[in-house]
Amino acid sequence: MIVSCFTTIPATVFENAKRLKAILKFGVGVDNIDLAAATRNGVLVINCPDYCSDTIAEHAIALIFCLAKRIVPIHTAMREKAWLWPEKDLMTDRSDRQDHRVDRVRPHRPGHGRQGRRPGNESNCTRSPCTPGSGHGACVEFVSLDTLLKNADVVSIHCVLTPETKNLIGARELAMMKKTAYLIDVSRGAIVHEEALLTALQKHWVAGAGLDVFAEEPLKLGHPLLGLENVILTPHLAWYTKEAYAGLQIETLDRAREILAGTIPDNLKNTEVLAKYNVH
Repeated sequence: MIVSCFTTIPATVFENAKRLKAILKFGVGVDNIDLAAATRNGVLVINCPDYCSDTIAEHAIALIFCLAKRIVPIHTAMREKAWLWPEKDLMTDRSDRQDHRVDRVRPHRPGHGRQGRRPGNESNCTRSPCTPGSGHGACVEFVSLDTLLKNADVVSIHCVLTPETKNLIGARELAMMKKTAYLIDVSRGAIVHEEALLTALQKHWVAGAGLDVFAEEPLKLGHPLLGLENVILTPHLAWYTKEAYAGLQIETLDRAREILAGTIPDNLKNTEVLAKYNVH
């Protein structure tokens, strides 16, 4: 068994490690694992998705408030000048207005994802029309992506990276958004087309962005996102709290024990391989 976090697991691993039975992801996203190659070679792929949903939702909300209240530029100016008087460019809207729409791009399935269903709850979403969300108590209205982009004041990304979601938000989609809207991505950087996002931010198609993830990580000095004032950047740490890290360790250990015991592990990503194993 291989336990991996950020390391890429390509097809050559599965083709050459003949005794390999399982890849256990120390985290949620399995986009760094060649899932098709794993399945072809009969290797189980398991992830640990339950440890950080609340933590990431909180981070998304924190980015929204920081953008809406201009916390970072005000803080930076305070450090340089010690005080600021009320100027027009410092004026912000109330970020808790009930008519603001915080909309999430998330898995289109019942339950709509562990992370995706939480930001609405965290921000006390009260929009109309809406319907209760799959028994989770969320105030939810399911709409098409185009409808979401055209109407949202905040678009928050909460879906996994797959071939279908790569570059899901490109120039066309960003141009649909309100010029006053914010884009939040706490999922995977490649879901948003980075060059298109840079153009949108530079030309003010959107008001700003809060990003915890990027198309290529780590970011390098000189990256154009680092020079934009209408962006808040964090280094893929939305999940990183004491509670979430302890939960991830426990969850990973539980999955490892299931694999070693020969039972079907929770959160198996490629169930097709079960036919090769005597599991129960």
